[in-house]
Amino acid sequence: MDIDGVLVLAHSEQQDATATWKKTFGHHPSMAFVDHSSGGSGEPVAALLRPANAGSNTAADHITTTQLALSQLAKTYRRGRQTLIRTDSGGGTHEFVDWLAKRGR
Repeated sequence: MDIDGVLVLAHSEQQDATATWKKTFGHHPSMAFVDHSSGGSGEPVAALLRPANAGSNTAADHITTTQLALSQLAKTYRRGRQTLIRTDSGGGTHEFVDWLAKRGR
């Protein structure tokens, strides 16, 4: 599972659209994609809608996105060490890593 934020630009004042760190305007959803094999499709399984000024390394958003994505997987992949979860440096927070490493998860 790959979790990352994506900037989505908007050209009008839509609900929750805000200024981005790149001096544009839009949204910054946190997305999760699953690749089921070497020829996998990289299908999206979860999206947490956020304003464009949402932080890149917000642990609570990474946890919520991961929970949403895991709920889309078969039960055998939800617990234990069956699923590899990858993020960019934005996911490198103690709170998120501690949540991932929690016993029984």
